[in-house]
Amino acid sequence: MTLPRAVSQLVTPPTQEPLTLDEAKLRAGLDWVAGDPRDQLMLGFISAARQQVEADTGLALLTQTRDVFYDQSPTFLPAQCRPLQQIVELVSIDDSGEHPIPALTRALIGVRLQAALLPGYGGRSTVDGTPTAYRMRVIVGWTAPLQLPPLLVHACGLLTAHYATNGRDLTTSGTIITTTPLGYAEAVSPFLQVTLA
Repeated sequence: MTLPRAVSQLVTPPTQEPLTLDEAKLRAGLDWVAGDPRDQLMLGFISAARQQVEADTGLALLTQTRDVFYDQSPTFLPAQCRPLQQIVELVSIDDSGEHPIPALTRALIGVRLQAALLPGYGGRSTVDGTPTAYRMRVIVGWTAPLQLPPLLVHACGLLTAHYATNGRDLTTSGTIITTTPLGYAEAVSPFLQVTLA
């Protein structure tokens, strides 16, 4: 039995971030008047922090659209595709092009994916002996910053402050200097992906 593979690709990024500019400045212990050139830099740090937390946890923090490509029928959601809000489109792909999957089947797959049930509605599909792949467009993430788990917001705040202060919060443990702020690993640990070998 061949294990399915899936890759997700960002289509539309979030329009919101876990922290506002003022919240990020406060967390970093920085202050300047609105309109300062450092505003854009800080907004970049907030975005970078969110992306790092997403990469570390495998979650999509705020509403975004992603395309997921499968080499078999969809039976799981890959990294950065949880929490699932909606399956917008599901198509099978073969040598003749893309073929839409009916809405009812798409809804059934959505229920299975939400429940994290691994058995799919089929295995590897073929058309005239040619393997069929799938592309699923999904909307994922929490819908508003206030809905985010507080630990994830805290992790974003720690990283943003870390970036904004040029890593002045680095700590030394014996002869090892940690490269992420103290408390970050603890904040993201409940959300880390668990994989079975």
